[in-house]
Amino acid sequence: MLYAEPSRTASNRLFVGAATSVAGAALAGAAVGLGYAVFEREGKLHTLFLLQDAPILLLIALFLLAVAWAARSGTLPSAPGRLDRAGGAGAAVLTAIVVAIAVYSLSGPIYRNFALSVDEFMAEFDAKIIASGKLLAAISPEWRDYVPALQPIFRLGVPEHAYWMSAYLPMNAALRAVFVLLGAPALHGAVLASVAIVATFGVARRLWPERRDAAVVAVLLLVSSSQFLVMAMTPYAMTAHLALNMLWLWLFLRDTRASHVLAAGVGFVACGLHQVVFHPLFAAPFLLSLLVARRWRLVAWYGAAYAAIGLFWILYWNLVLRLAEAPTAQAANVGMTFFVQRILEMAELTPSAFGLMGLNLLRFLAWQSPLAIPLAAVAVLACRRNRTITDLAMGMAMTLVVMLLLMPYQGHGWGYRYLHGFLGSLALLGAQGFVCLTERGADATRQATSAVLTSIAVALLVLFPWRAYQVRAFVTPYAAAAEGIARSRADVVLIDPADMWFGIDLVRNDPFLHTPPKVAFLGFVDKAHLTDLCRRYDVAIFDREDAQRFGIRTGQSLPEVIQPQQERRDHLRALGCGRRLLAGQ
Repeated sequence: MLYAEPSRTASNRLFVGAATSVAGAALAGAAVGLGYAVFEREGKLHTLFLLQDAPILLLIALFLLAVAWAARSGTLPSAPGRLDRAGGAGAAVLTAIVVAIAVYSLSGPIYRNFALSVDEFMAEFDAKIIASGKLLAAISPEWRDYVPALQPIFRLGVPEHAYWMSAYLPMNAALRAVFVLLGAPALHGAVLASVAIVATFGVARRLWPERRDAAVVAVLLLVSSSQFLVMAMTPYAMTAHLALNMLWLWLFLRDTRASHVLAAGVGFVACGLHQVVFHPLFAAPFLLSLLVARRWRLVAWYGAAYAAIGLFWILYWNLVLRLAEAPTAQAANVGMTFFVQRILEMAELTPSAFGLMGLNLLRFLAWQSPLAIPLAAVAVLACRRNRTITDLAMGMAMTLVVMLLLMPYQGHGWGYRYLHGFLGSLALLGAQGFVCLTERGADATRQATSAVLTSIAVALLVLFPWRAYQVRAFVTPYAAAAEGIARSRADVVLIDPADMWFGIDLVRNDPFLHTPPKVAFLGFVDKAHLTDLCRRYDVAIFDREDAQRFGIRTGQSLPEVIQPQQERRDHLRALGCGRRLLAGQ
């Protein structure tokens, strides 16, 4: 790979400037968090940012300012050894194994082996269906009228509610289903994290064959990301996106006929993980590079492959419903028109979107190793002729633009999860920045190595334990509430999420409706069906008071949100129905 190497003093100035600028952004973010506290700004995202990220941004800013001052004054300490001694494939595999064991072992203590958000729950929901040998679950006639209440969001809309499945594509769930069958679902993220590590190492060795230390830096920047480690404990599709993106790039850079065929196969799985848009945003810059290089046959191959892949996944639900012998008219409702309609409904650019994206990027910064982004900035600014580095950066930029237009609010997530598939890109960019800084000789290499290792130590020994505490503190009330609902001995539990943070996430059911109780969203059960439920079943209510008992945050909901549920609560009182959740326990 060719790149324009800056002068010795210029590269050092560039690093100091990048570290100082990122420190300034981190300080500004901490100030924003303080501002929300002073002015008591309501909002889940703002409160999470204040409680989880603002203090860590302050710590990162102080660290970066100290490193920038030492680099400017020439007082950076020198590392006693060289990283290239640990740059072998065996070390990378060993690192991947250690990380996989750590992630699997900590999934219970930190994440409670719990699917916190509905996104995560639906991955488990589909995984159970797929593990049973099916692609969708049949719903018994007695519960079909209640399906919108039994799963109010992220469910594929099927007329007559004869079947259900999530509105996400199935490949992440299919991967998880393998580990469900093995009796160890938490291994899903752990194994994918290890694949991401090995593939990132493989890409780095191909990019810098003479610089084994660059591959070590790339792996260290990846595994020291708290976002990388925590997300691997979850059922989210994002760890799979990261692993398959890096595997795809490793194959793509091998540049053989067989590797390009395999890359297309990886692309097929990656596009079907949960949303079709994410992997193409990673791959697009590399395919555009083929176009610039006039490699017409390869462009035609990938163009045809991705056109077929995209069409297949867009029509996936249509095909599945046809296999289930649903009427053609029903199946057509989830085909190409459905896909285009969803995009048109989501596409909107508002002034508030820019503020949300700013908070997303600050959260992303706060969940990485402190030097990851400054080193990546050096790579982007100093290595413009390195086409691979440019393509990695372009993929991240394109994703930010698309998410700004379609989905600036991420809701749940540790760090900024819509960039999670690019954590390998960030690590490789950081490694390229390290290469730029260490071309000046042995002294520069030892000093840069010392700074990077210090950053890794801070990330793993200070930031990750801090994040682990935050994650456990946030997840535990929801996990405990879900366990309390499961132990309620009621036939039906109605969730009234008014004033409750993410209360709708507690509506979760066995896809085959075999396991009691049935859990339903109160707001989607009309009075006639409430009367029927009360006549036939023992009904319990989970509301704001229960949420507070389990430690779930509450706040004031809008009147238009509260009123429909209040009307239903009044109807239940008139029927003498709906006992307290924990009555009799």
